[in-house]
Amino acid sequence: MATLQDFKNRYEKLNDDFMIFTSKKQPATLEIIRKYERDKAIKINKNVEEFLLTFGSLILEVKEEIWKRPEEFDVLPSWKFGYGFFVYGLSADENFPDWLSYEEKLLEAENYEATSLGQMFFKRSGNLYRAYFNDETISIEFDKYGEDREIFDGNFYDFLISEVNNLEKDYLEYINEKHKKSPPK
Repeated sequence: MATLQDFKNRYEKLNDDFMIFTSKKQPATLEIIRKYERDKAIKINKNVEEFLLTFGSLILEVKEEIWKRPEEFDVLPSWKFGYGFFVYGLSADENFPDWLSYEEKLLEAENYEATSLGQMFFKRSGNLYRAYFNDETISIEFDKYGEDREIFDGNFYDFLISEVNNLEKDYLEYINEKHKKSPPK
């Protein structure tokens, strides 16, 4: 099973085309985590707690000048909308954006009727898929109607590392496709 250090080692291997943003200057505190658990009747496991205490939240994206952001109404293969991902969380920062918070994601999950899956903590950009934790179980939801779900086989850090790997794979495909030459006419 992967650790926090394994996750750090993995994302540090990414090249300069990637940007990472965290709330690590003011991550969650144990007091904030315990209050959230009590208020929402959610059990946060030790790996997630360690992540919250270290990072608070995290955004990992390919830089926009490298991976052009799709425009509204663009028709593209779905993976081309996946230029990054969000790991939602908790923070001691009073100005922590609501859209990045567990509380907001819990409400969003209720709107999708996914509350039985637990706390939404992850979303791939472009709404490609979301992930939830419920104590030690990680569920991935590929559509908001609950018709395409799977249980992830691994811990929290295994999941995050696999998502860094997925993003890097898609980035390489995007770069390779972008630099292909059109056949002469």
